[in-house]
Amino acid sequence: MSTFSDRLTAMLRKRNMTQKQLAQQTNITESAMSYYVKGARTPSGDILTKIAIALNTSTDYLLGITNDPETVKQGSDLHYLQRNLGKLDPERLRKAEALLKMMFDDIFDDEEE
Repeated sequence: MSTFSDRLTAMLRKRNMTQKQLAQQTNITESAMSYYVKGARTPSGDILTKIAIALNTSTDYLLGITNDPETVKQGSDLHYLQRNLGKLDPERLRKAEALLKMMFDDIFDDEEE
């Protein structure tokens, strides 16, 4: 097994979550999730991010870059966004991403003027 699969399995246990629940929450097929848990595959960056958000941890922890599973600090604004974005169904997540993009486009457009 790989560091990623070991840590993914540990976080599933810690969060009392099944592979199936994580697959559903992240909109990933159950077979793909099974490959990740077995260590047969490592997810792409966007899928890795979805998994980290759903498990309330960081991608750095899952990949073995840090040993702190709680790298996403409680109480931070970013943590709040990550935690709640991870709870959204795919349609609501798409809407939230569209709203954030509009806001960021507006903010960055203002800075460029």
